[in-house]
Formats: sequence, C-alpha cells, structure tokens
Amino acid sequence: MSRRILGLSIKSFSLLQRTPIHPFEQVYFVKGLENYTRSFCDCKEPRKMELPEGVLMGFGNPLLDITCTVEDNVILEKYGLEANAAIIAEEKHDALFDELMNMENVLYSAGGACQNSMRIFQWIVQTPFRAIFTGAVGKDKLGDRIEKRARADGLLTLYQLKDELPTGSCAVIINGPNRSLVANLGAASLFTEDWVDEDENECALSRAMYFYFTGFFLAVCAPVVERIARMCCESNRIVILNFSAVFVLQMQREALSNILQYVDIIICNKEEAIAFGDTNDWKTKNVFEIGSRLQKLPKANVRPRLVMITDAVCPVLVFQENDRILEYPVPKVKPGEVFDTNGCGDAYVGGFLAMYVQRMPLDYCIRTGIFASQQVLNVVGVQIDKLPKFSEKCI
Repeated sequence: MSRRILGLSIKSFSLLQRTPIHPFEQVYFVKGLENYTRSFCDCKEPRKMELPEGVLMGFGNPLLDITCTVEDNVILEKYGLEANAAIIAEEKHDALFDELMNMENVLYSAGGACQNSMRIFQWIVQTPFRAIFTGAVGKDKLGDRIEKRARADGLLTLYQLKDELPTGSCAVIINGPNRSLVANLGAASLFTEDWVDEDENECALSRAMYFYFTGFFLAVCAPVVERIARMCCESNRIVILNFSAVFVLQMQREALSNILQYVDIIICNKEEAIAFGDTNDWKTKNVFEIGSRLQKLPKANVRPRLVMITDAVCPVLVFQENDRILEYPVPKVKPGEVFDTNGCGDAYVGGFLAMYVQRMPLDYCIRTGIFASQQVLNVVGVQIDKLPKFSEKCI
C-alpha cells in the first residue's frame, strides 16, 4: 500500500491548494467563490461568504459544566477516576458533584461537547444563528440558563424539553494537562425520535446542509442519528461524526456499524482510533493503518470519506481517498496562568467546521481548528466572552 505523508509548512502550502476538500457541489454559496482560496500568508481582509441561517446542525447532550482545578490525584482516586478520560456517572459518583460544588474555585459554564463546538463555530463565523444545536434539557432554571448562554454566543437552540429529569451536568476535574470528565446526563439521556417530526424541527432539518453528531449523542439516541444520516446520504448532504470517547466505541458497536456507511467525516483522537480497531478485532494499534482502514470502510454513496485523528502532542493526521495521508504539526503551547485542556477537542471541531462550511482549503480548515483549540487552553471552560475576537490574521 502506497502512503504519502506531508509535513506541512508555508513552503509546502502550494501543494495543499491542489488538495480537494469538497468532492461535491452545493448551490447556496456565493457565486464566483467556487474556486476561491487564500494564501496562508495573506493578511488581507478575507471575502465574506454569506452562509445561510442554520447551515450547520449539531446533535449532542447539553450540560452544565462544573469545573474544578486540583493539584493532586486525591479526588480522582477517591471516586475511581482516570486522569484523562470521559465516563458516564454511576451511583457512586453522586457525592462527587456535591463535593465539587462545595469547593472554592468551582466554575459553572454552559457545556456539553457538541454545544461547545457549535459555540466556537459561531465565535469564528460571527454571524448569529448560522449553527443550530439540539439535545434534551429539563424544564428548569438550569435549562433556561444554558439556552440563554448559547443564544448570547450566537447559537440557535432547538432543545427537546423533558419533565422527568433535570438538566444534565458534567464534572470536569483539571489536574495539570489532564482532565477527567464525569457526565450526569439527566434530561439529555431522554432525547427521543419524535423531535424529528415536529414542524419547527422539520424546517430546520430541511434547511441544514451539514450535520454534526457526537458519539455521546449516538449513545443516547442512535435511531435519530441513523435516520438523519440516511436522509443526508439520499439528499447529498454532509454527515460528520465524532467518536467522542472510548466507552462509546465499546458500548455502541452495533449502532456505529449501522451509521458509518453514511458518515462523510470521522473525527477521533488517537486513543479512540485504537479503541475502534480493538472493538473490531483489527489486531493493530498503528494509527496510520487504523486511519486508512476507517477511510476505506464501505459507504452508501460515492463521496470519499475523510478521517481525522487528533492528538495533544503528535500531528493531526488526515486520511483521504487513494491512500493520501496528510500530517499537520501541532505547535507547542506556552501555558498562561490557566491551563485547561477541557474543551480543546470541542474547539478544534468548531474551528474546523467554521471554515469547512465556507469551502475553504483543507489546510485552512485544520489550521483554524488547531488555532481555536489553543485559544481555549488558557481559559477555564469554553467561555466565548473570554476569548479575543476572531480574526483570520491570527491563523
């Protein structure tokens, strides 16, 4: 099998402008910009593309992030948590939330991986309501607070409201460069397929051209993911799936096998890629081999799949058709007063999608994702109001 890996730099950028990113055509983009690309060194004000309202839809679990920074592993060991993992809360974790909320340095912020990505997307595109986010929340003050925060960040929400459980929350424990996530899904765990058939939601679904699903949402309501993914395949629209966490791959193998044929872009980190290989008995931990095999999995349409494997230190790997593999180095980060890795992956997705829906070159999309993730590093939680105003000159 031939393999090509490019270490990308300014000198090699000319190669990237010949790298296809969208092997299909859409009709709503501004006329005359079909072949528009920008130089990596071009600091001129870019042309604005008039994205339609609701062009991107995100499906995830809206949660209140309860973030606390610790200097040791005492609380992790107390509740049997790993230093860098994401899990669903069990009964033994009930006391964890109470303990965190009683700490002095606790921070509350609107969260959930997908909602964070959509808020970063809006931070970059700057025009409100280009993205829509949905998930289930309780009929409570917390749900209202999360919705107000999302709308303040320019994100339109179409939540499914639930009486049975309160709005969910996520304990975020930061220890140096590591973060441990424990999600108490609450109402988010009750999302149901009848949301798709409501008139307002049907309108939003018909308008969107890009659909982003987290693995966390797949674990909650796989029928919705499969139904919408099949609809996208039949109507020539784009499906993006984030594996999200190792436990998703271990527990949702059948659901994944049903929807991957419709997925155009797969996003995962190195640990998740290896876990996918393990659950499918691929007998390899080589991320290059796993990425290549993921890219070649059967598809229900002729559009080539794109696979991105991220890592905190190693380069971002991008797998395309015909065994093309691109490598994007991640610049070293100098931590400021705060170093919070929670939300970095979410920010990467938001940054990538903000340029991808504008049909920018693949290099530009990924560099924007890397830039967004680095901005979030020095802020506790994904707090858009704490980030500088986005400018393409920064990338």
